[in-house]
Amino acid sequence: MQGYEYRFVGDEIFELVPDWYLDKSGRGPVATDYGRLVLLKQALTEGYDKVVWLDADIYVMDAGMQLEFEKSCAFGHETWIQEESGKMQARRNVHNAVCVFRQGCAVLPFLMETTASIIRRANPDKIAPQMVGPKLLSALHSLYEFDLLPQVGMVSPALARALIQSGGEALTLWRQKTPCRLQAANLCTSLMDDRDGEKVIGQLGLLQ
Repeated sequence: MQGYEYRFVGDEIFELVPDWYLDKSGRGPVATDYGRLVLLKQALTEGYDKVVWLDADIYVMDAGMQLEFEKSCAFGHETWIQEESGKMQARRNVHNAVCVFRQGCAVLPFLMETTASIIRRANPDKIAPQMVGPKLLSALHSLYEFDLLPQVGMVSPALARALIQSGGEALTLWRQKTPCRLQAANLCTSLMDDRDGEKVIGQLGLLQ
């Protein structure tokens, strides 16, 4: 609708990840974190002015959504709700379920080198799923201050349960801590079954 060329990428993304990297990370989110950077770099090399990555389980609620930013790249910004020590907690994190890069962006090659370096030196038994995704980006954001896209949020398992139940402490806390109206949301479908995912989609209006 907005004139973008659209490409769907499935498991062939792992063909872009070095064998040594896959041997340590497996064919999961940590490998995808590197593969998406390769795809984005390839698209820029092809001559596109701007390239956007969206995770396959991002549900777009507003087709008129604009991903506007000033610097050479931007990332998603989530309010992650989860229970800790018997109490719901909200954490604001940078995430890469959506990321955008412009021509000439110096951050993209830096992220590729940094991601590869971290995994090359990491103990394979201690590689966490978000190690070179949200955790790395959130740490770098404290130094560089990325442009952020809070309109693309994240539905954590705790928030998903509250949506299915049409209310609860997690939903109340999310509303208190989220600074803007969501236009899209990552459903984190790897953490729920398909039936629950359909229920969450049906209840996303509660986030407005």
